[in-house]
Amino acid sequence: MDEAEREAEVPHPGHWEQRLEGVRFAPRNAAGTDYTEADEVELAGMVHLVGMVGAGKSTFMILVAVWAARREIPLRTTLVVGDVAEQLRLCSLFEALDIAVAPVLGTTTREQHVQRLHRRLSARGFDNLLDHDDPGFDLLSTACAVSGLRGVDGDPLQYRDAPCTRLHPEPQRGPAEPESVVLEQWTPDRRNTAPRQAHAPDRLPGRPHGCPLWAECPRHAAARAQVDALIWVANPASLVQSQVPAQLNDERLRQLELACLRSDLIFVDEADSVQMALDRLFTPSGTLVRPDTDSWLDQLNRYKIEELSRRARLPLTDGQVAQWNRALGTVTLAVDPLCALLIKDENLREWADPAYFSPWTLQQSLLDDLFRDVTRRHREGEQYQVEREASAAADMAEDSADLYEGYDDVAHEPGPSPHLALSPARRLLEAAWDAFRDDPFGEGDAADPLTGVFTDTADALLHHMAAGRTRERVRELAGQLVDRVTEEVRAEQPAFTTPPPEPTKDWWDVLCLRLSFLLLLSTLHHRLERLTFLWPHVEAALRLDSQGRELARRVPLDYAPLVPEAPMGNILGYQYLPDGEERDDAGRRGGTLRFFRCAGVGRELLLNLNSLGADPATGRGGPHVVLMSGTSWAGESSRSHVRVPVSLVLKPTDVSLAAVARTSFATRFLYDRDERPMSLSGTPPRDRLAQAVAMARRLGEPGPGGSSVLGQEISRIPETTRRRALILVGSYREAAAVAEALHRFDAWRGKVSALIPDDEAHGSGVPAGTAPGQQDETPTTLRRGDVARFADDDTAEVLVAPLLAVERGHNILNEEGKAAFGTALFLVRPHPRPDDLDLSVFAVNDWLSGMLRDQPRRDTLDGPHTLTELMEKAGSLDEAAGALRQQGRREWRRLLNRRYAYSSLPAWEKRAFAWDQLVTLWQVIGRLVRGGVPARVVFVDAAFSPRLARQLAPGSTGQPSSGTDVPSTDGLLHALAGILDPYLTDRPDTAPPRPDPAARSLVRLLYQPFYNALRTMTHR
Repeated sequence: MDEAEREAEVPHPGHWEQRLEGVRFAPRNAAGTDYTEADEVELAGMVHLVGMVGAGKSTFMILVAVWAARREIPLRTTLVVGDVAEQLRLCSLFEALDIAVAPVLGTTTREQHVQRLHRRLSARGFDNLLDHDDPGFDLLSTACAVSGLRGVDGDPLQYRDAPCTRLHPEPQRGPAEPESVVLEQWTPDRRNTAPRQAHAPDRLPGRPHGCPLWAECPRHAAARAQVDALIWVANPASLVQSQVPAQLNDERLRQLELACLRSDLIFVDEADSVQMALDRLFTPSGTLVRPDTDSWLDQLNRYKIEELSRRARLPLTDGQVAQWNRALGTVTLAVDPLCALLIKDENLREWADPAYFSPWTLQQSLLDDLFRDVTRRHREGEQYQVEREASAAADMAEDSADLYEGYDDVAHEPGPSPHLALSPARRLLEAAWDAFRDDPFGEGDAADPLTGVFTDTADALLHHMAAGRTRERVRELAGQLVDRVTEEVRAEQPAFTTPPPEPTKDWWDVLCLRLSFLLLLSTLHHRLERLTFLWPHVEAALRLDSQGRELARRVPLDYAPLVPEAPMGNILGYQYLPDGEERDDAGRRGGTLRFFRCAGVGRELLLNLNSLGADPATGRGGPHVVLMSGTSWAGESSRSHVRVPVSLVLKPTDVSLAAVARTSFATRFLYDRDERPMSLSGTPPRDRLAQAVAMARRLGEPGPGGSSVLGQEISRIPETTRRRALILVGSYREAAAVAEALHRFDAWRGKVSALIPDDEAHGSGVPAGTAPGQQDETPTTLRRGDVARFADDDTAEVLVAPLLAVERGHNILNEEGKAAFGTALFLVRPHPRPDDLDLSVFAVNDWLSGMLRDQPRRDTLDGPHTLTELMEKAGSLDEAAGALRQQGRREWRRLLNRRYAYSSLPAWEKRAFAWDQLVTLWQVIGRLVRGGVPARVVFVDAAFSPRLARQLAPGSTGQPSSGTDVPSTDGLLHALAGILDPYLTDRPDTAPPRPDPAARSLVRLLYQPFYNALRTMTHR
């Protein structure tokens, strides 16, 4: 490999022989309790490989792929990496070695990746597009070979409109005229998403044909290369979501299925990150609105207005863009009154259920309440009283399954008259509601006149300005519903001697309020589904970025036989959380409205990857799979811990390990003018930017000796070639604000860069608008895809970046091949948003994966903890499945209703929380120890250890000098040491929570330097 790179004159050779010498293999010993070094390793079945950050996992993956391709009988390998930028880098590497390689790329985001590549090249100084000749453009080509053959003047076909499989024959002009294929101008209007009627005037004739130029079209070069390539390079989304082109395979097939059928080896890099990505993929969710300006819907509306205004609204001439725009307008129109109702009425929030709600669940709840209340009013005397008490007791015990989407195994609790659930009136009302939910805007023909009334009333709630008249229409609709139910009850019940009492005004008000809420929710749901369905079709036309794509993404049904249903069932719904700090005069506060769709346990696809493609009947095995990461064994973490026993460890060299062991931690808290500890974590969203700027000023301003805190920390780095600092914040906005605040100091002017996303429209290595000789007023910017090039700038000393943006995947090295940064300063403590639905998804999926493998967690909850225990208690397989579903729903509701704040979590969830944050911190620190060098980590945010920060305040007398003086139960720093103690100490009162007999050895091999640095931490 080294020789081939020398012959090809590769600008940055890999020095593979030298890197291989630094890789040490340690398979698990026969007893299963430790890992012993060996000269050979066997990759068979499912191999879980871990290694300390910087141990050479990526080197091992690349070397094995090259070895497999160069065998006398080659083996095919698929590499799964984090993003498209890494795919292109690896493809370039293998091409330089003259190995057939192909990237597995999706189609919906290709234009976005092309734009990112152009922007990165522009940021490097290539302002002329003709100079943009990166090889990646060949693999990301968006050219259409037939665009210029249409015989139509004007712009070329848009990327999404290329008729690769949609060419239609020209209409027959005579009996003797043979069928010929013509290239018609393809317009989005002809791709109507709704089924076409046979009489549609613009229907294209004949069946569609594939493009005859596909075999030579540059757009499909990467797909054609897959046929003969010995190495495929994919990312999780492209592998799972993308289809194999129909020109290559007759059957419909996903790339993941084909990769497992054709690959001998599959390497999954950063397996814990892929596990989280798959969980998200199978449970897309998004925050519609929340009490700040960064919610999905607000940002989308702002962007749409700017984009349409900038382009003179020309995109609206596209039929699908116009539909999407109308759908977005309706979603916004429905969300506002919906949230207003939830804010004003606590009883409505309770009725909708704090866990989650959907149009279907609320429809059933409304009808249940209506039939029950009308029936109760027709009962009198002692019997009525007895039945009311019995019904109230039944309501208290009502199973939570009634709040979930319908399943055959869910038995709904009977109301006071069980036969009413199957009554004709109930069936007719449900049919009318179902028809309305399917078409709440009356765009089709309504079979039941009541459905039309639903539609008209919903339209009034959305559009009418006369609030009094709208309330009257809702009241009229409520009266029609009550009349229908009353007629049914009178027909079913014996004749009554006296008429039933009239409902009270409060009862009518509650019914009308719930009815209004359900009508608005149904319209929101319908248009949100439409919005997300059209998203892929308008993404390129409106230049939509990656934000919101999670809501638009739909899980392919191809995986239904392979991926288990979510433990609570495959459901969809909404959740409202009152969490705003702003209050009105009545003391009411806002909240967060979010949407989710559960479609399966995504991580199980990864955990069973080696069985995909296997055929036991014929003896065919699946691919050999290697799961790799430095943090995929993570104790009790629900998101990072991969439940596959670790069979192989990669160890760094003794020299490298000794250097990494010199990594040191320190606290360097900042204080405001009143000597109060400063913290960015926990600051209200509206105040975060101001707080970040204030902390940056404290960090960069000269102290009594003329040196700033930041300058002192950089000067402590012994190697002059590594005297750079990485400042970590919570978001890109905070990164820009902190960088600008530091840039204003003369000592840091021109030395600070802010990391920006690849999709940022503006940004380069030089501040925009700076004239020659003019003093820079803004700091330089660096795109995330170019972060590895930071050290190329000799003047750059400080990079300000979001913590999660540099957590994984990017090695920032200097000319010596060592970590370019000598120190990292955490201005923010890692902590997920408490309302992040991913937290609940990871937890419930981890709960199910553990139960299926009889690996119980150390919780204090009632109920079976393993599948074996559950099966033993059940009388049959059917009962066991039902019990598992009930347990899953119970766990899901608990997770959705819990308050995700460290202080309020039970002990076992605090350990899981600490493991999650340890992984994040250690991954970031891993950027600083590449090449076998020590790192200095400085915790600046007082939230890391609040009590210690108060003790160290200038006016305080307490001055702890080591980590042992950190007050007990104080902050995340103490929690991190606490979760590692059971594995790395021999105290009899501690025992590792994980039953794995090799757990102590794994923690020692993976996290010992982190633990030592915690225990020897210094404070200033």
